[in-house]
Amino acid sequence: MARATQRIILAVATAGFLLGVGLFLGVLAAGAFAPTVPEPTGLRDPERNALMTWFARGVLVLALAWLVIGMLAARTRLVARPGAAAARASWLAATRPWRARESTLGMLELDRWLMFAVPLALLIGTRLIEASFVLWMPLVLTAAALIPFAVVLRLFIWRRSPWPAIAAAGGVVVLQCVVELAVIAVAGPEVAWTVVWAAPATSALVVAVGVALFGWLFIATGWAIEVQIGARRAAGAVLAAFGAGLAVPAVILGFVGVRFAAATAADVELLPAGLARVLDAIALLPGGAPWIAAGAAVVTAAVGVLLARMPEPERLPVP
Repeated sequence: MARATQRIILAVATAGFLLGVGLFLGVLAAGAFAPTVPEPTGLRDPERNALMTWFARGVLVLALAWLVIGMLAARTRLVARPGAAAARASWLAATRPWRARESTLGMLELDRWLMFAVPLALLIGTRLIEASFVLWMPLVLTAAALIPFAVVLRLFIWRRSPWPAIAAAGGVVVLQCVVELAVIAVAGPEVAWTVVWAAPATSALVVAVGVALFGWLFIATGWAIEVQIGARRAAGAVLAAFGAGLAVPAVILGFVGVRFAAATAADVELLPAGLARVLDAIALLPGGAPWIAAGAAVVTAAVGVLLARMPEPERLPVP
């Protein structure tokens, strides 16, 4: 069997496993949150919800255009257009991360920065739309997770190109944003949050897809840098980066408190009803939960560092 076919089979099997884990967690989440989510009684702010709906649709169109260009660029004249190579690299690295390095070779500087900036802009826009431009703490926590993750990962591949990892992570982020925006674009964030958490089937499905893409983000990133630093070091680097990315937000939550981080009392009145109820449920977590998460993150990072420092078999360096 050809090596490429083996990799595709392994990727499909991994995706199936992640979906299975996500579905299991989704069923648990549905049971935990469904009792706290009553039947919807109307919109809190119809005008804001309608505005967020159109924002979500607009950003979704841009995200889908990026994906379509990435899928078709190599087969059409689009490949010569500015940004097409970046979209192509993101799509290829997200769906076939073992080809991430080859997809970024020979790219123009503009394409490389678009490959970084477009997923980042989509992520920021999606987070703001989800919270109706009211709740800012999720965006702060997202930044607190992404920055340490990127810094630690960069340290492990210091003398090698970071663009394969950026292409893989950015491509998966775009897929995550498309899924989240597609839900919101139907009828707005308020209706989306309420409907999702009011029905066990929809909440389980949303959590399953979200968990699968979240897990694939780290697998794809590690797979993308495996050709550069070896499989063991790549796994260790991703574990260490994941631990760092989890530890910093957990420490922030530990200091400011889960409830304060979720929303202030004034914010809750402006949030989409379903999201407010979910935040109320999250606020019931024990006060020490963030510190437990931070401790687990430090242990994960330490295991990653030890794994990455284990010697690899001799191999030719890859730039």
